[in-house]
Amino acid sequence: MKRMILLATALAMFVSAASAFAVIDWAGNVWPNHGTNVVPTGPVDLYAQVYKDTVTNPGGQGPDIEAFCLVLSDNGYNQDLAMGYNGDVGNNDEYTVQVPQAALVGATYVDVHVRFHDLTDDTWYDGVNDQAGNPPAQRYNVVDVLPNDIDVTFTLCLDGTVYTGLPCVIGSAAEIGTWGTGVNMAPEGSHADLYTVTVTFLAGGNPSFEYKYKKDDCVTWEGVSNRLVTLPTDGTTAVTLNVDTWDNSPLGCGLGNTLLEDFVLCIQVCLQGVDNTG
Repeated sequence: MKRMILLATALAMFVSAASAFAVIDWAGNVWPNHGTNVVPTGPVDLYAQVYKDTVTNPGGQGPDIEAFCLVLSDNGYNQDLAMGYNGDVGNNDEYTVQVPQAALVGATYVDVHVRFHDLTDDTWYDGVNDQAGNPPAQRYNVVDVLPNDIDVTFTLCLDGTVYTGLPCVIGSAAEIGTWGTGVNMAPEGSHADLYTVTVTFLAGGNPSFEYKYKKDDCVTWEGVSNRLVTLPTDGTTAVTLNVDTWDNSPLGCGLGNTLLEDFVLCIQVCLQGVDNTG
């Protein structure tokens, strides 16, 4: 009997070790995030990442992993789409798929649910969150396109920030580089550290976009989260956004309540009659 118990224990340990070796460690970073506004004029590119130790961390596509995206919308579209390998992101493998235009036309929303399949042990990783940590299914709102061109003015204050070259604005919309090449800004004139640029967002585009800034001749990224803008669709032709600051620091450039010079502040407290140990 003792031999059988030892054998069973050893077998259980072997099965457990084999399963642990095969299990996907993590999957996530679905993009776009839950709540994103999309337009029905074309497909939407969707991305997700997966990590499995010793499988995805070497360069190239890790073997025996496949990805799918279930797409459901309120226009009746219901398809489970295979995702394709898109390259490495650090130790992760990234997969992508297009949410087709057929899922968007006539819909008010579309839900997506990414899953990764490990072929080595036929296990699934279903809880694939987006980049903001939102769990599946992620929902995208289908909205109307811009009815006309809109001139959008971006202004950035770099007061108190060390920088060595002109900043630029960059973001998800094609007009500001689709996260590729940003649009350079120019000095605004009223303050040495204030920069501005006006970008025309074209009719027919998505009224919602995200953006941030890069400095040092458009090289160094901000560390803060993306800023979200939804432009009006009521015929407005020009929008001036609030002045931004690098990494959302306190507003200077003579526009905010920031100190113009150093001050020495003395704080005193009297502990007479109060028990204290330090």
